[in-house]
Amino acid sequence: MKIFLLGSDQRIVRCARVSFAKDTYTDEFRDKKLIRYLFKHRHASPFEHNVIAFEGDKELWFSLLDENNPAIQVYFSKGLIFVNLRNAINLWEKLPKEVKEKIKEGFPATYEIVKKRGEISDEELKTLPYSKDSAYVKEKIEVSSGWIGLVDKLELETDIDYYTFIVECPLFVARQWFRHRFGSYNEISKRYVGKEFLEFFVPPYIRRQAQRNKQASIDEPIERSEEFIRKIKGLIEKSVELYEEIIDNGGAKELARGVLPQFMKTRFYWTVPRISLDNFITLRTHEGAQKEIREFAEVIKGMVGYKGSDRKNMI
Repeated sequence: MKIFLLGSDQRIVRCARVSFAKDTYTDEFRDKKLIRYLFKHRHASPFEHNVIAFEGDKELWFSLLDENNPAIQVYFSKGLIFVNLRNAINLWEKLPKEVKEKIKEGFPATYEIVKKRGEISDEELKTLPYSKDSAYVKEKIEVSSGWIGLVDKLELETDIDYYTFIVECPLFVARQWFRHRFGSYNEISKRYVGKEFLEFFVPPYIRRQAQRNKQASIDEPIERSEEFIRKIKGLIEKSVELYEEIIDNGGAKELARGVLPQFMKTRFYWTVPRISLDNFITLRTHEGAQKEIREFAEVIKGMVGYKGSDRKNMI
């Protein structure tokens, strides 16, 4: 049986720690403790960025589907069954033995923690093998409003090939991005991160509103563009001052963040199957898409070798 993996033990940790903007930090023992904590306390979304693909027929695929838990997602394409690690854990007793052995090989610390249902001591954790990512990102490209990094990919020439990206962009771009729901996201949380991560995007000029398209813009500045850019910078400065004043006086970050404008940057991990990625590229490279997210889509297009989608009947 051919079995393919995307991710590592460390991938789980990095996707969890992005909430605190500490996804570049690593310490093997503390990483393993965090995986144990995530598993025991059912903080499951970071596990979704590890993916397993294995050979199987439709009969095996149907046997993995659970009518009592329709939220468990298992996909089939070109003789391969795809499942992320979160769903694999929920299907643990149904998984073929060979798949579990491959999980043990690729995600050794996570395997032992899952096998023992999280009941594993610190001393045992210290002795567990631990798999790491080869790099923070394999390819990083900057655009006008932020940057994107390709972390990893699992390309098997199917519709369910998987890719993991890190994206740093303004909030208004991220909220457009998250409308693409067939994928997994983990994002910085301003409930946890305070003044240590306060970065903002300021456009070089204010673009003109398109007259024939209510949601689009024309890439040329309006007459008072420079004046408005100065005002935007002033608004950002005042909002940061108020934010910091609230924090310095003991105010909760989860409320103080409400004063920060949408020009504030965020960072998130995105693990997405090819079928959804192609849809993202198709929609977000369209001339009617907002310029900032269109720049990201064009970069992704080059990263994954997109040549166009033939899914004309999809909506």
